[in-house]
Amino acid sequence: MKIFKSITAAVCAVCIMSAGLLGACFPAPAEEQLDKPVVTVSAEAYLSWNVVKHATEYELTINGDTTTLTDTYYQAEADKDFTFALIAKAEGYKASEAATGSYTAPKPEPVPTDGYYFDSKAEDGGNGSKEKPFNSLFDFNKLTLEAGDAVLFKNGSEFRGEFKLSSIEGTAQKPIVITNYGEGDNLPKFNGVGVTGSGVVAVENCSYLTIRNLEIFDTTKTEGDRRGVLLTADSDAADGFYTSTGVTLEGLYIHDIRGEKDAANSGMSLASKKTGGIHVWSENGRGRFDKLTVKDCVIRNVDNVGIATWYRPGTAGSAKVSPYTDKFNATAHTNVVISGNDISDIGKNAIFARNLKGGLIERNVMHDTAVRCVSGNTICTSYVYGTVIQYNEGYLNRAQKRPSDGAVQDGCMLDADLQSRDTVWQYNYSHDNSFGLFLNCTSYAPESGVLDRATVRYNLSVNDYGNKGIVFINYAAAMIEVYNNTIVTGADTSPIILQSNNGDNRNYSFYNNIIYNCSAEASLSIPEKESASFSDNLVYNISGADIANVSWFSSVNTGGKYVDPLFAGKAGGSVEARTGINAAQSFKLSALSPALNAGRAVSGVKSDFFGNAYKKSIGCYCG
Repeated sequence: MKIFKSITAAVCAVCIMSAGLLGACFPAPAEEQLDKPVVTVSAEAYLSWNVVKHATEYELTINGDTTTLTDTYYQAEADKDFTFALIAKAEGYKASEAATGSYTAPKPEPVPTDGYYFDSKAEDGGNGSKEKPFNSLFDFNKLTLEAGDAVLFKNGSEFRGEFKLSSIEGTAQKPIVITNYGEGDNLPKFNGVGVTGSGVVAVENCSYLTIRNLEIFDTTKTEGDRRGVLLTADSDAADGFYTSTGVTLEGLYIHDIRGEKDAANSGMSLASKKTGGIHVWSENGRGRFDKLTVKDCVIRNVDNVGIATWYRPGTAGSAKVSPYTDKFNATAHTNVVISGNDISDIGKNAIFARNLKGGLIERNVMHDTAVRCVSGNTICTSYVYGTVIQYNEGYLNRAQKRPSDGAVQDGCMLDADLQSRDTVWQYNYSHDNSFGLFLNCTSYAPESGVLDRATVRYNLSVNDYGNKGIVFINYAAAMIEVYNNTIVTGADTSPIILQSNNGDNRNYSFYNNIIYNCSAEASLSIPEKESASFSDNLVYNISGADIANVSWFSSVNTGGKYVDPLFAGKAGGSVEARTGINAAQSFKLSALSPALNAGRAVSGVKSDFFGNAYKKSIGCYCG
């Protein structure tokens, strides 16, 4: 034994003495490279990106200046053009590839004073001038538009049938603009009068095109394969591909589109899902959209979906591309912004986002959804990567019992659906909805590398009805993080505040949340075997209120508090009183609140629900 030890020591000594032999004896393990971040840049120069696994910091370079960040966002100067590169870093790992991109500062868009003019009430024989405008869409079809051209439709005019725009291309500096002109508040009207298989406005293979301030509807009362606006990008060549770049829909009023409801099946058929207000897709899969913006539109009384993006219009197989594949990087829509839209009286979903790499869904107000299709979550994502959903308000999701079996299928404001990879749901206001704030129908297949994760943080839920759960951990996931949310239940509801299905791999963490319960019949439905963690949550019942199973929850809620959080105000007594960001002000915390500076520290957060700087507090308000 002594001889063996001596030999071993001698060999190791020789290795140590020789730098060359040291590597041979003890080869250094290859460093694992971090994933490349997915960056979204808003129109206001707000950069945000997904949380890269294992990363501890991010190196952001803008126009040559480098900043090291631990957050997953950065507000750049919105009035300057810039290029950027973002690298994820962590000790012991190889830095990621750089995510690169650029930002062009918005230039004031002058109201076009010259272009082609249309007035449906004008006399025949017009030449397109303001003095002698065209009066028919037949005249539009004869035009050859060039970069910088404007097409102007007179307020109060009405044009009937499909308005088709095909292969119209402006440039980033000189987009082609289609808009309104004239006195009065009555926008120019486009009535589909029964058009099917397309949209009242159909945009095919166009780039740097802005469509603004039009009223779009269809007076047909029967159901059919209809959309208000349909955007498509395709290549006819088998080996071709078309990227539609820089299309903007702004200030449109889209209403009364009778698509397919399929109410008996909760609107789950493809025929139903692909009808509604605005739809975006590639028919043959050989096209995608970049820098698509849908903003400040009003969408009312449409079936089945308010705004939807797709890879291809289908529900299985070749109609979907997994965000965990290389093909997704080539075919996903990028730099998509859906912002500031007012969406109501919708058959099923207000917004259903598919096939997005990055993307921003923010500051939309949605109410009275799932009104004719029995069920439907208000905002859904599926087959996306790194999409951020923030600052939206959703209320009066009307999901109800299905006639066939009496079940209520979907009724949340927010839904991370199948293959929603690394999505972030933050700063949203949910109230008076059938279910509540959030549910997941995510995917988890480790053997295939499909590991959906979602972050649900700094949201506010008030008077949601909690059918199946105000927060509902429904499907398996690699991880659902639910933290710093404020949940306020109503006295006239019987909500399930938090529910998790009794299955494998319901992996989630629930911490730093406030539960303020006013219901005498509230409950928690959490199987004890769950792979879940709970800590630092504040739970409070007002006088006469009760939460079933709260004693068990208290036993696992490490560092929990059970005191009045001392809100600055209280919930309004009607839906109207609870509507709008001003109503949310009631759920700021008073200066003496035990929730202030009392939570578990979190990273990657810059501000709270109300825009205050981050502090280590419980709930959606930091003070």
